[in-house]
Amino acid sequence: MSNTLNFWEQAAKNYETYYDTQYKRADILEKQLITKLLGQIPEAQSILEVGCGTAHFTKWLQTKGYECYGIDCSGAMLREAKKLWSRSSLFGGEGCNLPFQNKSIDIVIFITSLEFISEPDLALDEAIRVARKGLIVGLLNKHSSAHLKVLFKITKGSPLCFGTFYSFSDFKKTLPETHKVVFWSTTVFPKIFGNLESRVFPFGDFLGIAIKNHENQGQVH
Repeated sequence: MSNTLNFWEQAAKNYETYYDTQYKRADILEKQLITKLLGQIPEAQSILEVGCGTAHFTKWLQTKGYECYGIDCSGAMLREAKKLWSRSSLFGGEGCNLPFQNKSIDIVIFITSLEFISEPDLALDEAIRVARKGLIVGLLNKHSSAHLKVLFKITKGSPLCFGTFYSFSDFKKTLPETHKVVFWSTTVFPKIFGNLESRVFPFGDFLGIAIKNHENQGQVH
């Protein structure tokens, strides 16, 4: 078992409580930006969350009216998810080998999970294969205070220490020509900045990107 997967297995039991404590502010701000990103892909009805963990965001997306599915490679995380969400559609598996047919789900979403997948390019290819309308990708932002804390070893014992941080330009280079970014922004800045969301000042801890399939492409806003 890899160090990363071992971390998630051990963290699973108490992971959901983080959203009510140390991650509460980030959770609120991330959901606000994700809602805006979802608005860029209208008429979507189904969502698959890759790396769903305890299904915290999968459950929330269902409350917004979507038919939701989740997949995760951690058995412990999925067991906790099923306790918290009894009427769930959750699957064990890898992001690099999704058990879904081509273009069978409207939106495939990653919420700070792509960073922890051993072969992110392959996982992205799989998401593109499965997604009918587009992708929503939430990433740990390379140009952020969170990344600086990891680099200078101020943050210890956090899942952030196991992740790969991305900049918008890093991620955009991984997309094929068939898929276009239609909106992106950052949020979760240090508390002194309040609830700021910005791409002009793109230094929030959370980088959110909306991507449409070529046939549904639009201009970047």
